Amino acid sequence: MSETHHTAAAAGTGGDRRNVLIAVDKSQQAEHAFDWYIRTVHRPENNVILIHVPEGPTVETSKGIRLTEGEFKKMQETENKDTSELTARYKKKLQSLGVDATYKTIYGKPGEAIVEAAKHEHATTVIMGTRGMGTLRRTVMGSVSDYVVHHTHVPVIVFRS
Repeated sequence: MSETHHTAAAAGTGGDRRNVLIAVDKSQQAEHAFDWYIRTVHRPENNVILIHVPEGPTVETSKGIRLTEGEFKKMQETENKDTSELTARYKKKLQSLGVDATYKTIYGKPGEAIVEAAKHEHATTVIMGTRGMGTLRRTVMGSVSDYVVHHTHVPVIVFRS
């Protein structure tokens, strides 16, 4: 399930257009990665696709879990509010920069969802931030950027603030 928002009429790919997938979330690292891409890599002919994978339990990823109606409603309201705020923030940035882009919210485990989105969108590169977890925490919990680097079929630029 995904929710797609276009900031402008995105033209089809062709010629020199590159499909650049940028993973975004509420973190400063994701925003810094986006800003770095715009400042240093972006070209007007690029097809920019922003992908947001909500973290933690979501309505979509909690199917089959027994929740009270109140718990479910609260989860849904929080998810909708967070997603709407993030969408609005990036749409505003894109519009102020005059960058045509597509914004999509997708659900699942973040690393797997980003890799799948890169395949589906025929991405030529993936740009993302990293939170810089320590070795032990990354070993125990896993790292989204580490997963994407090792499982996607295209170059990945991991921006470290």
